[in-house]
Parts: sequence; structure tokens; C-alpha cells
Amino acid sequence: MMEYFPGVYWPNLLFNNAMASGATAGDMDDACRSAQAVMRSGKSENDKEFKEALISGFTTVADKLDRLIADDLRMKRAISAGDKSFRLTAILNCLELLMDDFYDPRKLTVFDRQRAAFKRALQLSGGEHRRSRFIQVPFEGMKLDALFTPADREGPAPVVIHLNGTHSTIEWQYLIGIVQNLATRGIASLSIDHPGSGTARYHHGLKYRPDSEYYTGAIIDHISTLPEVDPTRIGVCGSSFGGYFAPRAAARESRIGACVVWGATYKFPTHRYFPNGKPKNGTPLPSAYDEERARQQRWSHGAKDNIDLYDKMESYNISGDIGKIKVPLLIVHGKNDPQSPVAMAKRMFVEASGSPRAELMIIGPEIGGDMHCNVDNPRTTTNAISDWLSEVFEVRRA
Repeated sequence: MMEYFPGVYWPNLLFNNAMASGATAGDMDDACRSAQAVMRSGKSENDKEFKEALISGFTTVADKLDRLIADDLRMKRAISAGDKSFRLTAILNCLELLMDDFYDPRKLTVFDRQRAAFKRALQLSGGEHRRSRFIQVPFEGMKLDALFTPADREGPAPVVIHLNGTHSTIEWQYLIGIVQNLATRGIASLSIDHPGSGTARYHHGLKYRPDSEYYTGAIIDHISTLPEVDPTRIGVCGSSFGGYFAPRAAARESRIGACVVWGATYKFPTHRYFPNGKPKNGTPLPSAYDEERARQQRWSHGAKDNIDLYDKMESYNISGDIGKIKVPLLIVHGKNDPQSPVAMAKRMFVEASGSPRAELMIIGPEIGGDMHCNVDNPRTTTNAISDWLSEVFEVRRA
């Protein structure tokens, strides 16, 4: 993985992710240079000064791109404005993830700005981008925002439902290229703000929930009515935390015909937040940093305290469900993933005894990105996933 910040995992992962999502090297250097200077002065990645330098740097680049887009639009250069809007989306996507405090009002503002930039990019860029359209999926009396991208072929086509991880969004799946890879091979995509992500999180207050088959069923109900979709060929693909949601849904929702796990989450890594096990009433966590991380997770999961949070985290465990998957299953995992150890992927594969076609693909540096969800070099993985799905659904480009 390219290390702009030597030895610091999380900012470097986001740096690589933003580059893979369409931000230019110049954009990223401008955004990160001041934070790099702070780190060289001896501050750590957990220091407030370092974090604020990153936020300030990314905000400055975003503001510059907004000015350039306004200039393009004034000169009626729509395609150029659309191209810069995709770059802006990648920058804002990274900025929103860098702002790890969900109670920071700037975070919601950045997310809404990102979504607006992405919609503008699709509208202005023309060509294949205009094929994608935002739709709304009915769920529990509200509407979930989703992006539907039809297959590049005539008539009803297979469709893949993309389930987000903690740090992925509708925008990410499009920017990283998996949606376009599938469309070119004759497979449609539905990327959605499901509970715990995107507008479902920020505007509807829907927290993470382990029963992903529940909302996936509602998604299938809706997309089965679209004329571009073949309801007999529906797949699901989950990245990162979605690597729990996807196999859970495939095990319990009979209309799913194929499952891709992109970064296996066999169980929630509770120990990373509670190294001493389940907390007791009134017992503080080891450090203020641990307490701050738990505070953010309480927001994401809707937990009233750390004991409740621990119990909610423990409910995310795919044990007992993997063996129930009766459809083709592909598990893709980075060889040196420090967030989700490769042992999770291997265990998931061993337990997939009910799948007629279970495959495990461990990605190492010799063939592609070996980090979390391969974001340090994702093109090999997006190609492999798309090829596998086209084989499973027996799709030939019309």
C-alpha cells in the first residue's frame, strides 16, 4: 500500500481509496501536505492537530473544485464540470470518513455535499453515466435512497444488490468501478443506503441491524418490478461490514441466487473495542481513546451504553448461517488485511458446505491490493468479481 503517512494505517488506506475512486495525485497531495507536515513535527495520527489539518486540507481542495466547476458551468462546459464533480465526490467521500465523530455537525454537511456532487456528476458527464438513476425503495414506511445502473444490454438482466460496509456508500461502489464492470458484462446493479449507511443513517436515523435479510427482502420486492431486471437472477455483494450482511442475507433470503463477500466479516471484532471483554456497570474503558471509539459505535448501533453496545456487536456472527447458503459463493479477501484477518475468510470458506460453488480468492501484492477490500489496488478484484458473476449468471453481452 502506498504510504503518504509512513507507518500509519487508516489515513493511508483512505488515501489509496480516494486515488482508486478518481481523485488525482495532485488533489491528494494538496489535501494531505499540511497534515504530513504536522506528523513530521512529531504529532501522531490520533492528535487533534493532525486530524484537523487533514479536514482543512480536504475542505480546501473541495472548495477549489467547486470554484472550477462553477467556472465550467458558466462557460457551458458541462462534461468538464461533470469530470471535476466526480473528483469532488471522491474528495468529499474521503473527507466524510476522516471525520470520525458522528456528533460533529460538519460530517452530515460533508455527506450531503458529497451526494449532491455525485448526482451532478452523473447528470453532467453524459454517455454511460446518464444510464444510472436514483430510485427509492419502500421500507418500514419510509423510502431508502438507491442508485440503479442498468445492464449494457437489451431486455431484463441479472442484478446485483450492493450492501455497504461501515466505510462504503452508493458513491464508493460507482467510483471504485464495480458497477460499471458489471454493466459492461450485462449485469445491472442496485447500490442502496440500507440501515446504518448513507441517508438511511443520516436522515432516517436507521442504525445497523444484524438481520440483513429483512431489508434485502424489501429491496428484492421493489427491484423485481423494474423492467430492466430479471427477478430469477439476483445476486448480492457486500464489502467490509457488508461481508457479514451479504452472506447472512444469502443464507436466509431464498430469492438470492449468488453471493459475493468482498472482505469477510465472520463476526464483529468486538475485542478491538473491548479488549478486556464485556464491560461491567461503571467500569471505564482502558483509555479516553477507547471510550471515544465506543462512543461513535454507540451512535452507529443505537446502543444506550457500552454493555448494550457489546451485546449488539456480539450479535453480528455468521456462524450457523454460512452452511445454509445454497447458492454460488465467492469470498475475496486481502492477504494482509489488518482490519478483518484473513482467517475470517478462510473460516467462512470452510463452513460453506452447502454452496454448490464456493470459492476463496486471497489477493496478495503479487496480483493486486492486499489490504482491506483491496482498496490499495482494486482493479484486479473488481474484474475478478465481475467475471465470476457473469459466469454464475451465464451472461453474454448482447
